[in-house]
Amino acid sequence: MGFLVLDQDYESQAQAKIQASRSPDGVLRGNLQCEITLPLLTNPPESRLTCHETAQETAHVSAHISSRIHALYSQLAAHAAAASPSTPAAPEGIALGIEIAPQSFDIYPECDHRRYHSRRLHLHDPETLPLLPFVHKLSVKSAKTYDGVCNLYDLRPLSLLVPLQCIAALPKLTTLLLPWMWERPMPYASPSTPVREHYARPWEGPLRDARHDFGHAVCEPEKFLRGRRIPASLKNALLHFWEPAQIAEEDQSVARPDLVHPAERDPVSVGLCRLAAQLERLDLRALLTEDLFPAAGAEDQQWSSMQRLRVEFHPLRPDGMWYFVGPRGEDPLHSGGSEEQREGGFRISETTDYPREHDIAADKEIDEEYDEFPNGDSELDHLPDMFRTEPHRKRIEPLLGRFAAAVADMPRLEDAEMFAHVWWTPSESREEEYGGDAPYGKNSVHRWGVRYLAGRGSGGDDGDGKTTTPVVQWQVGDWRPSPGVMALFEALGTQEWLDLQFTEGRPSPTTDDAMRARLF
Repeated sequence: MGFLVLDQDYESQAQAKIQASRSPDGVLRGNLQCEITLPLLTNPPESRLTCHETAQETAHVSAHISSRIHALYSQLAAHAAAASPSTPAAPEGIALGIEIAPQSFDIYPECDHRRYHSRRLHLHDPETLPLLPFVHKLSVKSAKTYDGVCNLYDLRPLSLLVPLQCIAALPKLTTLLLPWMWERPMPYASPSTPVREHYARPWEGPLRDARHDFGHAVCEPEKFLRGRRIPASLKNALLHFWEPAQIAEEDQSVARPDLVHPAERDPVSVGLCRLAAQLERLDLRALLTEDLFPAAGAEDQQWSSMQRLRVEFHPLRPDGMWYFVGPRGEDPLHSGGSEEQREGGFRISETTDYPREHDIAADKEIDEEYDEFPNGDSELDHLPDMFRTEPHRKRIEPLLGRFAAAVADMPRLEDAEMFAHVWWTPSESREEEYGGDAPYGKNSVHRWGVRYLAGRGSGGDDGDGKTTTPVVQWQVGDWRPSPGVMALFEALGTQEWLDLQFTEGRPSPTTDDAMRARLF
């Protein structure tokens, strides 16, 4: 193992960034964007890297990123301490951005096992971060986002504890922006077996562990945040666990893990429910269950401050089941077999569902197969296989019902929507089965969901941008909720049934940006 640190004096770099952000009167204001580079991983010809990264190497990178975050916080604290008592404080404080650079090599490794990362980096000694009461907004992101599997090269995911540990030292924080929380819930649907099952595999063990860490830290901050808490001042949060580009490259017929076990309820949904009790605005994209929304009688978790809510849920549930099935009721792996198969995804193994730390003989065979068939075996069925377009009533209605009940208990709510994007891009064999009876055109995408407008001039769509009475807008095609669920929504306001809007591929990011502008 060899690492070369190119930015040795990070304290001076951080100090220079801070000085550049000062106004002429010495006040630190505006946006402070800081990139954290990773150490160069050396791969000399005489001692080439092994196929798999070891835990020791991952720990070394974690220590490096920890030292950079500590240095940044320490320099900001030192600047505040050195400020003249006569220097006025910026009333709005500063917006701090932390961007994590990708892993780099002096010589790129021959094996792509090294280019994809599932183990997450951790922050050491978070309880020693100095408090920064002048930071009002924090964003944490990678320098690269998911835009196809090749863009995952060298991207290092962070533990979901890291952003929570960072904000625990920001007692006046109002806004948290996490545009991608490094979650990859589905394997990349590549026709190449080495890419799909080995190189780019989103290992199930680290994925499950990260989700449990997040939920536990929100619900038990004293234990998981080392005695600190999520600031009570936090009112706005953008939390995107997965990237939209991922969903266009999924195989919806493969078995997925149960990310909830051994917990009884999904830790992420439970934690988000607790966190949202203090929020005014929430933009969420996640795998979730109905536990996201407060249960009846849970007074300490009611979202009484919520004003604007946007929830995009993944068609896949965190327990390995799906909210949607095929047009003919297709639900592979959950439509027959044992009762255990029908109840959820497969249990994660502590031995086979975590990335290996040592090479085995099969690694050479995998590399040779990739070298011979880099684009996969032409005899394989075309991937991806995206066919889940119809809601599964028993799975989707509890989510809808809890959403409606939660909305009814939000006295300040102006706008709330919950939706998923549904795709029809079937595999070649599935397309042949349908023949001329396919329900949609190839690569057809539409939005499926429901939106509530409170009728307080809050951004409705009745021509002048305002509504006068509460409205529930449905965009679900010909599907209708059962009477019990429908009654919950009818109690909220007038029902409107909108036509499905079909696009070739997911709508452009500018559409999402316009929606997000209503939240922040």
